[in-house]
Amino acid sequence: MNENLYAEIISIWDKTGISNPERADSFDSIQRTLEHGGILLLAYMEAILVGTIWLTNDYRRLYIHHMAVLPEFQKQGIGRSLLQEAIQIADKQGLQAKLEVHSDNAAALNLYRSMGFKVLDGYLVMIRRN
Repeated sequence: MNENLYAEIISIWDKTGISNPERADSFDSIQRTLEHGGILLLAYMEAILVGTIWLTNDYRRLYIHHMAVLPEFQKQGIGRSLLQEAIQIADKQGLQAKLEVHSDNAAALNLYRSMGFKVLDGYLVMIRRN
């Protein structure tokens, strides 16, 4: 990854509303995960970056972060293709695939459910941010 690609990725995250300064998704933090087995899946239409998924793992689970497709390219199967690739990576590595999704994101919830993801009943997501 380089600074130009990072800027393209952040632009997609901004345009899809998943960017948040509190998440600390800096160039350095993403690069650090890539150096330790993290993966960025990128979807291009011709020469335009239109979608991303950022993957990390803890050697038990593959965590799917920041799946996003530019609004003008949504509903064309790009997100499904990215997610299928992430699931294949998890399966190949013998890992469970795990993700978080906002409860108001009906389109993403439908996609994730259609691909076999289930809500973990009884669990709340908690985080401590500096």
